[in-house]
Amino acid sequence: MMNDVLSIYVPAFFIFLGMSIVSPILPLYAESFGVSFTLVAFAISMYALGRLVSDIPVGMLADRSGRKRLMVLGTAILSVTSFLNANAANFGLFLLYRTLEGVGSAMWITSRQALLADILKPHERGRIMGYFQAFMLIGSATGPTIGGIVATIWDLRAPFYFYAVAGVVSLILTVIGVREPKRIDPPSQSKDQISIQVITRLMSNRTFIMTCLATFTAFFIMTGIRATIIPLYANNALGLNEIEIGTVLSFATLMNLIMTVPMGYAIDYFGRKPIIVVSLVVQAASAFLFPSSFNYVTISLVALLLGIGQSGATQAPLAMAADATIEEPHGIAMGVYRCFGDIGFVLGPITLGLISDNYGLKMPFYSTSVIVLASMILVAAFANETYRSRGKTRAEREIRE
Repeated sequence: MMNDVLSIYVPAFFIFLGMSIVSPILPLYAESFGVSFTLVAFAISMYALGRLVSDIPVGMLADRSGRKRLMVLGTAILSVTSFLNANAANFGLFLLYRTLEGVGSAMWITSRQALLADILKPHERGRIMGYFQAFMLIGSATGPTIGGIVATIWDLRAPFYFYAVAGVVSLILTVIGVREPKRIDPPSQSKDQISIQVITRLMSNRTFIMTCLATFTAFFIMTGIRATIIPLYANNALGLNEIEIGTVLSFATLMNLIMTVPMGYAIDYFGRKPIIVVSLVVQAASAFLFPSSFNYVTISLVALLLGIGQSGATQAPLAMAADATIEEPHGIAMGVYRCFGDIGFVLGPITLGLISDNYGLKMPFYSTSVIVLASMILVAAFANETYRSRGKTRAEREIRE
């Protein structure tokens, strides 16, 4: 257990600590180059674009070369590009470094998710992923406040240096602690199998596609609303400073953290599908309520609601995706799954940035509510439940597992 903590959980804490340290200042830093809201959003999306073009190739490499090698390389790239971001001479270089950072993130996240899919059984996926998510969220919850304080004391570049240091710590722990699983692919799969055939099967798996839609929506909200529009709205419409913006984002992450472990148990007990549906409804409600915020207190309260929705929306689809692809190579499956999430990552900031430039900073929230509700209806209608322990005897659970 201690090796699992050191090799997977703790490095995840430092990676997400670094990512979240720069989250409250990232739109403001991009804006400091004198660009429009749309280009500010584009800077955030370039990170996701780097991940998007890398997800599937990284998944294939993870199946062929192993998980640890890509996790180490990805963490090193994150540290280097964080340092380069702090020293970007112009907006063009900042976009380039953000794109390379996204490539490093794809290496680390896709390999890590494939590793979890390798070692976890269906009856424990929700619970164990909940513990894992808790470590990530502890970093994510503390990061925005730290980033806001650091930027206020020094300047908008300083959080990137802190991110680089956190990446180095994660790199050291990964090199020391991570071990390759004894078996990477299910025994029914051949290493010589053509990857395009695997992808074709995945794309014809209706339940898997619905999990991809759910993660697309979750990332659309995460980067479009949480990482882009909330800081801009809080700063331009409510007049909040960097520290206040950082704490608002931390409130959302803190509530997500509080709900993570209970949500993991709920995912295993009640099933993946109901948690996804309810979480999407809660996220739609929070997006609809944000434009009604008129001060620091009210926007903080809505951020807490957003955090509740994010907890289930990030955990349950991953558990369902792993269940639905249990007979497929995990690297490719997780690469395709991550690809859909990163499409949402790319489109969220750009789409909502364009809406902001043309219709103001309130309209993106209303538009997102409609998108999330549409996603919820599709998941409710077309996804099949993949696992739940409720109503099953121990013998039935063992047979299923």
